[in-house]
Amino acid sequence: MDTLLRHWHMLKHIPRYPQKVSTADLEKWLKNDGFETSRRTIQRDLDKLSLEFPLCTDNNKPAGWSWEKNAKTFDLPGMDTATALTFNMVNTYLKMKLPHGCADSLKKHFDESSKILQKLENSDLSRWPDKIRIVPRYQQLQPPTIAEDVTNMVYEALFFDRQFTALYKSRGDGTEREVVVNPLGLVFSDPVVYLVANMWNYSDVRLLALHRFRDVRLLDEKICRPDGFCLDHYLENGMVGYPVTSQEEQIKLHLRMAKDVAYHLTESPLSDDQAISIQDEGWSDITATVSNCQQLRWWLLGFGEKVEVLQPASLRQEMIDTVTAMTKRYQQ
Repeated sequence: MDTLLRHWHMLKHIPRYPQKVSTADLEKWLKNDGFETSRRTIQRDLDKLSLEFPLCTDNNKPAGWSWEKNAKTFDLPGMDTATALTFNMVNTYLKMKLPHGCADSLKKHFDESSKILQKLENSDLSRWPDKIRIVPRYQQLQPPTIAEDVTNMVYEALFFDRQFTALYKSRGDGTEREVVVNPLGLVFSDPVVYLVANMWNYSDVRLLALHRFRDVRLLDEKICRPDGFCLDHYLENGMVGYPVTSQEEQIKLHLRMAKDVAYHLTESPLSDDQAISIQDEGWSDITATVSNCQQLRWWLLGFGEKVEVLQPASLRQEMIDTVTAMTKRYQQ
């Protein structure tokens, strides 16, 4: 029974081609699962299992093992109806948010879920996807194309805390340069996928768009993680919102907003300390502590004449300058 359980746990840790796993990694994962064994035993197990299951190896030294690309989804117990519904919803609403490599690796699960729901044609569960729609409140953009090999290598580097080298295309002048990257996390910010990382042994953390990478090569070196780095703290500092300054900065925002527009802020506040008071002539007075970022400016401009920035004075002047420039542009 112990051997059977070990084999089962081993099979669960083997990825689908083109990703691969080494016997050293399997040994580590099996140990975490409570199975003490040797790499020699794991190699013998893999040789035996490959006779019964669609496993393949790259024959390198050390060898990398994978499930064959077209191998049927193998799982115990079989996919139940609730799981099938979940995969169906992921396929419908999240597939476009996933890198192509991730979506491809889930294709077998998507196909299996469709077959199961088709068998339940007259059930309430099968009709559930027809009753749900997600409507964004912003202009939708098509996601940029991310090369599958880039996705696979970056995800593997992130998973195993390993450095990688790559060519990265600058957003400014479009030039490419070779970089050594320490991957720290992934952020999905519609429609772009960003890698949170630092370069070489520098401590400053940057956002790197995944679709601008090319020729990614995995290194054996472990990442140089900045002291005290926490992905949640990084996000809380507004870094994904394109901060205006290089340092974390919170500002006390003071607005006048049309009452009919301001109502949604009573349900979805800007911050924990937000305060709203109703003024005369259908206007609301609003204060809140927010991140000083570009997304704040895009949000404010989206309300047009329905909002007026009162404080801070520097942000009010920015709005005046922007509106003045827009007026000149439209008058030309």
